[in-house]
Amino acid sequence: MKTITHPLVSTYLGTQRNLVSFHYGEPGSGEKVYIQASLHADELPGMLVAHHLRRQLAELEAAGKLHGEVIVVPVVNPIGLSQTLLRYQIGRFEIASGENYNRHYPALYPLIADKLEGMLSADATHNKEAVRAAMRTALDALAPDTELDSLRRTVMRLSCDADVVLDLHCDSEAVLHLYTGTPLWDQCEPLARYMGAHATLLATESGDNPFDEACSQTWWQLADHFKERFPIPMGCLSVTVELRGEADVSHAQAAQDATAMIAFLSQRGVIAQTPPPLPGVLQPATLVAGAEAIA
Repeated sequence: MKTITHPLVSTYLGTQRNLVSFHYGEPGSGEKVYIQASLHADELPGMLVAHHLRRQLAELEAAGKLHGEVIVVPVVNPIGLSQTLLRYQIGRFEIASGENYNRHYPALYPLIADKLEGMLSADATHNKEAVRAAMRTALDALAPDTELDSLRRTVMRLSCDADVVLDLHCDSEAVLHLYTGTPLWDQCEPLARYMGAHATLLATESGDNPFDEACSQTWWQLADHFKERFPIPMGCLSVTVELRGEADVSHAQAAQDATAMIAFLSQRGVIAQTPPPLPGVLQPATLVAGAEAIA
């Protein structure tokens, strides 16, 4: 396991925050998986799941069973985690700008579409790597001037070339459910089965560029842009995992959720062990546009 510290741009004199990522397995030896927790810093279930996930990944790495790279960021929002006002945690919005921590991520399609001309071929695997290289170059060229934009760029740079991205959240009160891109449901279905998702909500654009869509939507946008000219695969399965409600925090539940994610990664071949049999789908996927909040 390797630990990397990523300094964030300091907005205010005398302050410095860092993002810490934990890397398991070997880059390039298989699929790359990126898992982050608590982008809304007042949502704690994901942090505990990441704690248990790290323990299991360390054991699998020691046993030589990782066929790929898994990056875990258990505390992905140190800015929001520091926003405690009169004993009240304000972790969903940055106090300085009022912006939601899960919105306004870099839209990569307009930055790379034209630059890919002349770089693609009839080989979908070649095109996938060309797209990922273009994404990395585009993000490296960004020069964030605020701590929040620095955070956004850092997590996008860690995740932009991943095959799987899991963004661990929770709701105020909820059963476990998922959000993912409409073209990604086939890839996402095994995760929904192993996690016991009571709903999977699909969209191609939900608005304001949340993190999960920023990671995945470039692929279907490029596929539409190049159409019959060049094959563009769905190169990133990006999923927001809503781990029930804010109060649903326990070691037993977190360990179970981490084990379900390990089963999913085994099913994808990232972990060299026989995955458990796939459970049934509790509910079919539906469009997020058809969802309605009930107070």
